[in-house]
Formats: sequence, structure tokens, C-alpha cells
Amino acid sequence: MVSVIIPNYNHAPFLKQRIESVLNQSYDDLEVIILDDCSPDSSRDIIQEYAERYSRIRTHFNTENSGSTFVQWNRGVEMAKGEYIWIAESDDFASPHLLENLVPILDQNPNVVLAYGQTCVVDESGDELRSYLEDYRFLFPADASRWESDFINEGKDEASRFLLFHNTIPNASAALIRKSAYTGVGGAEPGWKLNGDWMFYAKLLMNGDLAYCAKTLNYFRTHPVTQRHRANLTPVVYDEILKILAFINHHANPDTKRVRKAHRVVSGWWSGSLFRQRWDWKNAKHNLRLFFEFLYWKPWLPLSMLATTFFYILSNLTTWLGIKGELRKLINKLFPGALFDPTQKKSNE
Repeated sequence: MVSVIIPNYNHAPFLKQRIESVLNQSYDDLEVIILDDCSPDSSRDIIQEYAERYSRIRTHFNTENSGSTFVQWNRGVEMAKGEYIWIAESDDFASPHLLENLVPILDQNPNVVLAYGQTCVVDESGDELRSYLEDYRFLFPADASRWESDFINEGKDEASRFLLFHNTIPNASAALIRKSAYTGVGGAEPGWKLNGDWMFYAKLLMNGDLAYCAKTLNYFRTHPVTQRHRANLTPVVYDEILKILAFINHHANPDTKRVRKAHRVVSGWWSGSLFRQRWDWKNAKHNLRLFFEFLYWKPWLPLSMLATTFFYILSNLTTWLGIKGELRKLINKLFPGALFDPTQKKSNE
């Protein structure tokens, strides 16, 4: 019934916990497909050890790195025999009851294309940091209570009210997807750097409903990774987000005020990223184009950029003085959301 796809790259320290959390599921009508994207660490040895011990595990080892976790997603789905897909990222882990809770939702609601559970954010050692419910309260203060209980929502409404502003599904490890829906939208975006999951969810929700389970079922590990660093050196990730907004605007027809607000929010993320980027002629031209595109949605953008520059200088000064932490708390209190940037999320390549 369920094909569990574990796309791995260089996550040997976390692989055993991830694989064990899949094999120990209370729901056991599943197969496990582990793909390794030419990892330079000991991942392959660990994967082969488990594959030799458990007949339900199949493997695929790339001879060259694909450069994209979304390529691995699609390859795993091509190999999958199950009706439902669980993309279990290799550095996360799960409650043993994840499938037990999510499978019945898809079984009983044929219009639901994706069901996901509440996430707990953990550190590199697996120690709990916070429930993602705190993130919902920060991102959507007027609607945060909706994530305190189970719900099912029509896909286009979910996209136009929430997905337009943020990728509300913390990561793929929390979700169970109907395979027919996955293949029906053409899979994930293989050429995207960071936000291919966000765009994929948007495509899914144009064709069905979303379901949420309020139980904590997924443990999302945060730690330093190279893809996030590389992605933040270029402005490409903002082109991705703009394409997502355009897609949702075209297909879900959200309120015009929401569309404008979403673009203004993204323009703030972009201006804050300028100091993290690698500056060369190519990026300079790219950012100039983005400036004029964001200027359409946010005419006061130049003033906003001046304020961002001021905060950047102040940030470096306070780091030198050793008071940066306290200042960040003050800014978050005075200007909620000012320091939030979705391009700082974890990626897995």
C-alpha cells in the first residue's frame, strides 16, 4: 500500500535512525526504497547493510551526483509499487505511528491528495527544539489555532489562503501523498534549487484536497548543509518563489490584496538576502531585474532596502559588541516577521 522513499546524500550519521523509524512503523504494509546520490561518506555501506537484512528494502545507487533531491524524489516514485508515497528524508525520523495515522485519511477521503502530520523541530543530535505549531503561530497569528486540531481543506482554498505566503508543509517527511496525484502533476521540479517541494505542493492542491493530523508524527532535523549555503549565494531562489506565486494566482484565483501582500513579503526576504549573496556581474544583473519586478508590488522598496542596510550594519556592530541576540529579540517584538526568511530552511543535497 505504501512506498517509503528515502533519498539520501551524505547523511550517514542520521541514516540508521531514519531507516529504523521506517521499519518500526506500526503500519507494516509497505516497501522501502533507499536511493543514494553518490555520497562521499559511509552512507552506501549502511544502506547495503540494511538491504541485506530486510527483504522489503530496495536500493538505487547513483554513479554521479544528480545535484537535486527532487530528481531523487521522482526516481524513487518511478520505482514505487505502492498506492501511497512517503518521502522520508534521510536526516529526519518519524513517530512509529505516522503511517497508522495518515493512511486511513487517504483511504477514507478519495479527494485528499496529501495528508500530513504535525512536526517537531529537532537539532543535529535529535533533541527537541520546538513544535512547528510555534511557527504557524508566528506566520499566521490570526489563523494559528487551525493547526491545533485535525482538518481537511479544499486544495485551491488552502493554496490561496496559506500556501501563497509560505510553504506550510514543514518538509516532505511529514506527508503521505497519493501516487496517482504525484504522477498526475508531473512530479517535483527537478531543476529547482530550494523550493521544488513548495511548487510541487501547489500543483498537487490544484487537483485535490489537503488533510492535516494534529498529532506530532514527524521529527524535522535542522543542521548546517551545503545546498542551503550555495542557494543563498544567488538570487535564483526568488525567481522560484515568484513562479510559485504566479502559479497559485493563475490557478487558485486568490484575492488581489493577498497576492500583493505575498509579493511585498517576498520582496523583504529578497532585500535581506543581498548581503548573503555572492556578488558578480551575473548576479548583479539578476538582482537588478528582481528589483524592478518587486518595485511594481512595493513602490517604497528603496526605503525598505535602506532600512535593511541599516539593520545589516547594526547586526555586524552588535555581533562585535556581543549583544546581537538581545537585539534580535527586540526587532522581532517591534517588527514581527522582519527577520524571517524561508530561504534559510534546510535542504537535503
